[in-house]
Amino acid sequence: MSQMLGIPDECSVERNLDVKRLPLSEVKPGERNRFRDVVRELKVSAVLTDKVLPAYTTERCIVQAVQVFEVRVNSLRSAPFVCGVLQKMTKTLCIIFVRDDHQEQFSFALKRLNLQYASEVVVTDQFLSVPRVSGVSGNGMRLMEMYAGWGVVVNMTSLYSWYLELMVKCFVITHRKVWSGMEGLLSSKVWYNSDDVLSMFSDLKRLVGLSEERGRSLSMGESVRLNGELREVYERLERYA
Repeated sequence: MSQMLGIPDECSVERNLDVKRLPLSEVKPGERNRFRDVVRELKVSAVLTDKVLPAYTTERCIVQAVQVFEVRVNSLRSAPFVCGVLQKMTKTLCIIFVRDDHQEQFSFALKRLNLQYASEVVVTDQFLSVPRVSGVSGNGMRLMEMYAGWGVVVNMTSLYSWYLELMVKCFVITHRKVWSGMEGLLSSKVWYNSDDVLSMFSDLKRLVGLSEERGRSLSMGESVRLNGELREVYERLERYA
């Protein structure tokens, strides 16, 4: 996983975790048992700190490290559940590489400080890439290598800017078939500004949501409304290209 993203060797830790000893006190007992049943292997493969990129601190967000997890599950059908639990229980930003015996996915999540309890974090955005066959290098992986590898990420100002760019580029690559202009965003200048990347990410999520809704639309009236809203999103996204 770390090699796939080009993460420096100095960040490698390869630390295996005992699933039965994980602090899952905030998880409901039934979900705790399910998590331990479906996870076959869990390890931290890399930890990025301010030794490789500067930390990032604001009133609502503190990023002093990014962890990379590798998880093996019984079936990738449980990936949304497993990654949801891990993202929620891990205070740092993290990338989760989850796989079963045949396929694999990436999980990303943005987090902020809990406004009432500063020692806790709240997951604000998360997504899981589409499954791909393990060991097969398709167009998606080619785009990852071209635009999301360590040596080609544009904004290396901080751990946060690197993670945000990587996350949103993976989102674009995952949903590249939704709109013809998606791949063009990967070479845009928008990546130099994290605030603009966040704004674009909001539009991208709206685009994907509307596209999925249109796919389920049954009436002509709904289709007309959705097409109108989609045109507005296309116009906003074209400004970033």
